[in-house]
Amino acid sequence: MRCRYQIGSRRPLTNTHKTLLPPAWPGNIFDVTTNTVARSSERKRFRLRNLGAAKPFPNDGVCDFPVDPAQPAGRTPVFWIPELSPDVIALHVALADADDPAVMPINLADLPDLVTRLDENDAWHAFWSFGASAHQFWLPTRPADGCSTYVVILPLDKLLELRTAAVLRLWRTLAGRSEGRRAHDFTQQTRDRHILILRALDGRADGASYRKLAEALLGFRGRKTDWESDPRKNQVRRLVADGRYYVRGGYRDLLRYPIRLFER
Repeated sequence: MRCRYQIGSRRPLTNTHKTLLPPAWPGNIFDVTTNTVARSSERKRFRLRNLGAAKPFPNDGVCDFPVDPAQPAGRTPVFWIPELSPDVIALHVALADADDPAVMPINLADLPDLVTRLDENDAWHAFWSFGASAHQFWLPTRPADGCSTYVVILPLDKLLELRTAAVLRLWRTLAGRSEGRRAHDFTQQTRDRHILILRALDGRADGASYRKLAEALLGFRGRKTDWESDPRKNQVRRLVADGRYYVRGGYRDLLRYPIRLFER
């Protein structure tokens, strides 16, 4: 099935129905997200937007392809658009001298465990998992059968360092070498904080008070008078506020970590 439009984080839609999700538990991201399938009225809005009749939606970022809701979220490829994520590599077919020893023909369609989708403009989106790593690339058209040579389009922008790192990771993997570390992997401290953010947001959405969240997540123990002056009161509030920021579209900042393009 082909992509109908591009979406980002959750937002209210008209004339929609919801897809059932797996059961939620504390800290499970399903508590704060919703799968929604838009019908004709919403698709019309996106077509008008693509024709320049409306401003882009602030949460755009993901190409919305149908997925199996029974699959775990971690095993479902997320197809980001190249303009947003520096990890999505824009490839174009190029002519090359077959006698040039530096030429590196590649059969993209024959890569193992490759997941591909075509959008409504026949652009080709590919998600390649290889071992513990994953790569994403995009072509304006479906690649030809067999081996071809390609060039990479790299915008000279503030994300060039991350885009270049993604290209080198893909190139090393194709060449049979160790891909190395991702340029914007989170530190363990950052990972731990984002886990707390998800758990705090889930708990708050489930009706837990800030004090109860601090007890469960930050180890607060004390009476009401102790709570008023404890620094964990502000800390847990910041966790929830950050979670709401990410759900409303701020998650896109994580794609560009550690580069910050916008101040919150």
